[in-house]
Amino acid sequence: MPTVPAADRHPLTPLFDPRSIAVFGASERSGSVGAQVFRKLAASGFAGKVYPVNTRHKTVMGHRCLPSISKAGQPVDLAVICTPAKTVPAILKDCAAHGTKHVIVLSAGFGEADSGTAMRDELLAIAQKSGIRVLGPNCVGLVRPWLDLDATFLRTTAPKGSLAIVSQSGALCSAISDWAEPNHLGLSALVSLGNGLDIGFGDVVDFLADDPKTKAILLYVEGVRNGPAFVSALRYATWHKPVVVLKAGRSADASRAAATHTGALMGNDDVFNAALERTGAVRAMTFAQLFAAAEILSFGQKVRGNRLAIVTNGGGAGVLASDRASELDLALPSPTDETVAKLDGVLPEHWSRSNPVDVIGDATAPQFGAAVAACLEDDTFDGVLAMLTPQAMTDPEACADHVIAAARAAPGKPVLACWMGHTSVVTARSKLSQAGIADFTTPEGAVDAFSILAQHKRQHDLALEVPRPRHMPEHDIAGAQAIIDGARASNRNSLSQIEAKDLLSIFGIPTDKSHFAKTEEALESAVASVGFPCAIKIHSPDISHKSDVDGVHLDIQSLDEAKTVFREMTARTARLRPQARIQGVAVEPMARIRDARELFVGVTRDPVFGAAIAFGLGGTQIEVLRDRSVSLPPLTEVLARRMIRKTRADRLLDEFRNLQAADRDAIVDVLICISDMVSALPEIGELDINPLLAGPEGVLAIDARIVLTDPADAGPHLAVAPYPTHVDLRETLRDGSVIHIRPIHPEDADQERDFVANLSPNARRLRFFGSSRGLTAEQLARFTQVDFQREFAIVALAENGEDEQQVGVARFHVNAGGYSANFAIVVSDAWQRKGIARRLMGELVREARRRGIKKLRGIVLRENEAMLDLVRALGFTVEKQPDDPDVYAIEFDLTEN
Repeated sequence: MPTVPAADRHPLTPLFDPRSIAVFGASERSGSVGAQVFRKLAASGFAGKVYPVNTRHKTVMGHRCLPSISKAGQPVDLAVICTPAKTVPAILKDCAAHGTKHVIVLSAGFGEADSGTAMRDELLAIAQKSGIRVLGPNCVGLVRPWLDLDATFLRTTAPKGSLAIVSQSGALCSAISDWAEPNHLGLSALVSLGNGLDIGFGDVVDFLADDPKTKAILLYVEGVRNGPAFVSALRYATWHKPVVVLKAGRSADASRAAATHTGALMGNDDVFNAALERTGAVRAMTFAQLFAAAEILSFGQKVRGNRLAIVTNGGGAGVLASDRASELDLALPSPTDETVAKLDGVLPEHWSRSNPVDVIGDATAPQFGAAVAACLEDDTFDGVLAMLTPQAMTDPEACADHVIAAARAAPGKPVLACWMGHTSVVTARSKLSQAGIADFTTPEGAVDAFSILAQHKRQHDLALEVPRPRHMPEHDIAGAQAIIDGARASNRNSLSQIEAKDLLSIFGIPTDKSHFAKTEEALESAVASVGFPCAIKIHSPDISHKSDVDGVHLDIQSLDEAKTVFREMTARTARLRPQARIQGVAVEPMARIRDARELFVGVTRDPVFGAAIAFGLGGTQIEVLRDRSVSLPPLTEVLARRMIRKTRADRLLDEFRNLQAADRDAIVDVLICISDMVSALPEIGELDINPLLAGPEGVLAIDARIVLTDPADAGPHLAVAPYPTHVDLRETLRDGSVIHIRPIHPEDADQERDFVANLSPNARRLRFFGSSRGLTAEQLARFTQVDFQREFAIVALAENGEDEQQVGVARFHVNAGGYSANFAIVVSDAWQRKGIARRLMGELVREARRRGIKKLRGIVLRENEAMLDLVRALGFTVEKQPDDPDVYAIEFDLTEN
């Protein structure tokens, strides 16, 4: 395997895999953090050099103690600081001067309890100025068992394994470290983030995603500082391994007095859930579920689905497990007739003949094992939970032996065990764990663990869903921006009803036209433009919800009635809201949507994850109904339909009684158009469409309110990197044909599949270095659902009648640290030697330079002469690989002109 160039190693490699460590505050004083940390490092078997640093000592535990890190005589990868908070800034400066760029600060006193904030700010300023990365402060440190590295003051050290734990809680780190060894739980890393002042979840998960020793990642989250980095890292990690997240504080009410319904309805936890759903990570809801996830994932188990078989010798235990499975939406199908017949031949006469498979309390160990084996052989089930209650005639160890044998005979399905009790089952549990079978003490814990596996499989399958091809409308972004700029020029932070509806119309959302009237005289003209029947609504930038002042009147049939409504509505509003600026009324035609359902679509701006879109039932009772699903833009058709399915509104959209089914496609289009709008316009802080009428003929936005925000003060715009719309051009080729070059979209999945399938065998081999005939579902999803924060992918499209046909694709993936990127280009056989590859390469180079990437790298087979000629002509260096003469490494220096 080729050595990774130093510039391409992950920036946190010296933190996680250091070759030398300095411990500031190391001593022999009993009970001190510095003594505990240095003792553990010195005695752990860590192969690197460990330096104690303390001006008060000449030696510590037999090691020469340094007065400063500069006396080490050589560079030091990692500094662990155990000294009081007031000393930390000076130590950071010393580390920077000596070239140590990675520091763990165990010390507290940096703003944890509204004190020490000045010192916190100073620490961060020094770190940022000097380029030092800081883990902590106020953390318990870092454990890397495979390196025999324990830079913590925890009482115990976890054994080697494949599970990484990342936590903001030092107490949780302590509990897992203490729990790990007796439960045969091995770790690849234990990371305490503490305050997470600098290094956060995104940084750590990004490293662990490519860590070969880590097979699964568990996170305990109290808060996220960098939403986009968190989402991007989790998206990347979940392509490779399971990620389970426990989020504390989900009941905290983050809603506020907002100008829109959406802001009042949606809390931080809704947005956090939406962020996790975009990443493919699984959420645990309790500590017990997190520990269950740790146990099951440490054995590397996977499932094909959510169908669980429960085998038990106690009916009550089976009922408890069944109840928990039902709460978690797990399936408990009945065994097949063949399995029933097989078990009839071996089990006691009165066994349950259903799921749970109750083998009866007097079943022998061979009978218990036979029941587990039969369920493992039954394709109805995706996993088996074996539960045992110790009874007088039961041999727990013998039962464990038979379950282990059954599991080894069917390695494709997970077996979970729950030997209830303690005294009589301790040895049996140990046998099960040592044999690689996750063992739990309660039925609920075991079912929770299986649910984690099933959720991971479901999240993975959802990620493979590809949206149908869809016409991508071109919106008048300049016109939309002009509307916002006009409001800003008038010193307004919200759009008028006319402006809001004009903005919706620009993005393809059907609206009814509003006409405004400040006076009764102006009312006559507005009513004449609209006709009867009409609706009249109060118009004031200071009234968010018109129903609060009885500010909506419908089915007005005459001019006299309209004038009466005008006078009464404006007077009543002035009385109820004396501070409100009343700018008259809006006159609108009565909406004509047959069999209409009232829905709402909204947008709010989360301070961590940026814009979030909500959907649900609308109307005047929206706060009472509180029906909502939340997702992060940009949306695809798949994501939009998933949003609808999660709500109670979903069933109301179907045909029932005398109502025809609503046009779901039109609702999906609205959600995607709203996504396009908020992706293009970072000034949109909040938005409400309520109601959005939906019927069999389509949809109509009746009322819209949009609140603006200053993008510079509103936190991140989007957590999921948007499409790079700055790349959209048409190029004329040598033969006169025109190609369209733009970023790849998820909706391009069908075209991408056909493009690869239609490549000649030789072209596929040159691109994929093998004889693959096409893309797997996972490859297709990864190639089209691009994280543009760490990747870049563009397609070349040629006109094919009224449609466009993909004829080329180019992409690069940014390596760790952002110094270089690996690229690939392929052009369909019939379109080669027309200049497409050169144009695609030009766009890759421009984008790489825009991102500050220094090197573009690639691998080319020796026989790919056309590509080698191209890259030589463009100025790439071309070198044979010393370990494979058929492969050339190519590189382009982007720092040169």
